Amino acid sequence: MAQDERLKIAFIGPARYPVREPYAGGLEAFCHTMVSALRGLGHEVHFFAAAGSDGNDKSFELPGVDWGDHLDDATDTTYPEGGKEREDAAFVQLRELLAQGRYDVVHNNSLNPRIFPESADAAPLPMVTTLHTPQVDELQDAITNAGPRAGRFVAVSHTTAEDWDLPVDSLVIPNGVNVTTWQPGPGGTRAVWFGRLVPEKGAHMAMDACRAAGIELVLAGRNGDHHYFREEIAPRLAPGVAEWRGEMSHAELRTLVANCQVAVVSPRWEEPFGLVAFEAMACGTPVAAFDRGGMGELLRHAPVALAPPDDIEALAAAIHRARGIDRAAVRDWVVSNHSLTQTARTYVELYREVHASYLREV
Repeated sequence: MAQDERLKIAFIGPARYPVREPYAGGLEAFCHTMVSALRGLGHEVHFFAAAGSDGNDKSFELPGVDWGDHLDDATDTTYPEGGKEREDAAFVQLRELLAQGRYDVVHNNSLNPRIFPESADAAPLPMVTTLHTPQVDELQDAITNAGPRAGRFVAVSHTTAEDWDLPVDSLVIPNGVNVTTWQPGPGGTRAVWFGRLVPEKGAHMAMDACRAAGIELVLAGRNGDHHYFREEIAPRLAPGVAEWRGEMSHAELRTLVANCQVAVVSPRWEEPFGLVAFEAMACGTPVAAFDRGGMGELLRHAPVALAPPDDIEALAAAIHRARGIDRAAVRDWVVSNHSLTQTARTYVELYREVHASYLREV
């Protein structure tokens, strides 16, 4: 296959939420922007995602998760009754569809184990799976069972790569940011925290650190865990101290971030990548963050202010340091190291390798 030849790509997104603005999380944002970037490079991309997504294949949609009248029970990792079974059945169907689709490559970004071959006679796929999370037991079991038939793997950081037991070595390709849309702004006087409001993202710790640092905080993002929001976020909201803007379009979010003095990122898990930190930096907004997981790994030599994990006092000090970082230097670092266009081109190189290998084996 020539290096400039157009590829036919099946791109599988996450199944839980529609992939559209306002994005449910960083994975949804990555998938939507990557599909656009790949199409912008001239490739034919069939995007398979949850019903209600933007730019996906409407002839086959994944079912998503519907909590109905039980929204108070909703989390980002559990299912209502029957939800897991519906999702599994959809992925069995999707794998069969892809095997008949004559795709040059299948790029899997889902967390469902049914996309991997469950038996030796399952139709092979020229598949690349990007690992966006620490190890998930059910997915790890499916990968182990499939062995080399599982295809190739990419991890978004070395930290994430090391957390999985894979049949072949993974390639590390950090996520990219659309530096054309995430534009620099003037800054301001407030701090911003944006992302999913769930326990592992630690927004309540960012709120405590900003209060300790004496800077007003604006929170933006989806309430992904109603119990957590009720117990940890709502009691900390107060005029002039911390406010919650809810979900915002990317245009609104970019304007907010570009007009803030510092972005606070407070993961309480081994953050695989931490897209929000890089998006903030693309706006020139300096980042104060817990040095944790792949995000800490990738930002270690960047113009940011890092603090030991879970240390609120240290995070408050990092906020003070971040306020003095040159905004132009912050923006330049992201453009040089994490441009979405370069990320897409790196994936295309891998797609061509996977396609060539697949043709030799079938």
